[in-house]
Amino acid sequence: MSEPKSYDLYAKAILKDSENLKAFLKEFLPKEILSHLDLSQLVLVPEEQVSLSKEKRLLPDIIVQVPLLGKPLHLYILLEHKSYQDVSVYAQILNYISSLFDKSLKEGSKPIPVLPFIFYHGERPWLYPVELIDLFEIPSEIRSYFLNYRVLLLDLVRLNREELLRRVELYSVVYAYLYLLRSLDRPLEELLRGVVRFVEVVGKLGERERWYVELFLLIVSKEKGLDEEEVWIKLREVGGEKVEFELKTYSERKYEQGLQEGLQKGIQEGLQKGIQEGLQKGIQEGLQKGIQQGLQQGLQQGIQQGLLRDAQEMVLEVVEVKLGRVPEVLKREIKAEQDREKLRRLLRELVISLDPEKTLLNFGYSLD
Repeated sequence: MSEPKSYDLYAKAILKDSENLKAFLKEFLPKEILSHLDLSQLVLVPEEQVSLSKEKRLLPDIIVQVPLLGKPLHLYILLEHKSYQDVSVYAQILNYISSLFDKSLKEGSKPIPVLPFIFYHGERPWLYPVELIDLFEIPSEIRSYFLNYRVLLLDLVRLNREELLRRVELYSVVYAYLYLLRSLDRPLEELLRGVVRFVEVVGKLGERERWYVELFLLIVSKEKGLDEEEVWIKLREVGGEKVEFELKTYSERKYEQGLQEGLQKGIQEGLQKGIQEGLQKGIQEGLQKGIQQGLQQGLQQGIQQGLLRDAQEMVLEVVEVKLGRVPEVLKREIKAEQDREKLRRLLRELVISLDPEKTLLNFGYSLD
C-alpha cells in the first residue's frame, strides 16, 4: 500500500466538501452510471462506521453512499499519489468489498454493492488495467469463471493543466482545485504561477476558495521544506497586485468579525476610561485619549481573536479530513485552546503526520 502524502490530504479535502464531490462525480462518472444514481441524496460515510481492519489505514479513502434503485450503493474512492505504481490497490478494493459484505451478514442485512473509483495523481500515467482479471494470464474461454471487477479510473496525469482551467467557467470550480493538485509536483516558481492562474480564472475568491488556497500553500511549504511565510512572500512576488488583493488580505478578511467585535469593545472601554480620566483632566481630553487607546486596544484584540479563531478552524478542518470525523471532546478542546502558536504547530504536524491520532494525543488533546 502507498503511504499517505500531503497530496492525498489536499485531494481528500477537496472531495470531502459535498458540493465539490457532487460536481466531481457529475464530471467524471460515466453517463450510464450517473443516470441510475441520485446525487442529491449523496452522503459521506464516516470511516469509523466501516468495519475494516484495526490496523492503521495507510491509504486515505473516501466512502460515499448514494441510492441506486432506491437502495444504498457505496462508491469507494481511492486516492493514489506515489512515484511508483502499486498493484496492492486492487487488494485494498477487495478488502473493502469483503469487509462490507461480512458486516452486512453479521447485521442480517442485504449486502451493499461497491463501485470502486481510483483517483490517481502521480508522476507518470497509470499503467495497470481497469479490470482485476487482466492482472493474470487466463485463457479467454474460461475468464468468466474467475473473480473480477472493473474500476473507474481518473488519471489526473493525463489531463492537460490548462484544459482543466478552461473547463472552470463551463462546468465547475472543482476543475480549478484539480489544476492546483496537478501542479503540486512542479518546481516552486512554476507552482506559484499556477496559484496566480487559479486566482485569475476563478476571479473573486470566496471563503472556501481562500481556505483551499491556504491549505495548498501550507502543503507546498511542507513538501518544499520552506517556512510558510517564505512561500507567501514568493507568491506575492510572482503574483503582483492581483494576488496581493485576493490573498494577501486573506487573514484580514477572515478575521473581520473578530476585528469588529474587538473595535466595538475597545471603543466602549475607551469611552469609559476617557470619562474617568476626564474627571481629572477635562472631559474632552479624556474622551479623546480614551477613544484612541480603546481603538488601538480593540484593533489588536480583534486581530488576535481572528487569528486564534482561524487557527482553530483550520485544525478542525484538517482533523476531519484526516480522521473522517471530529470527536466532540476534541472539538471542545480545540475551540477552548487559546494558544495560537500551539495550534499552528499542531496544524503543521497534522498535515504531514502518518498517525494523526497519535499526533493529537502527543499535543495533549483527547479523542474520546
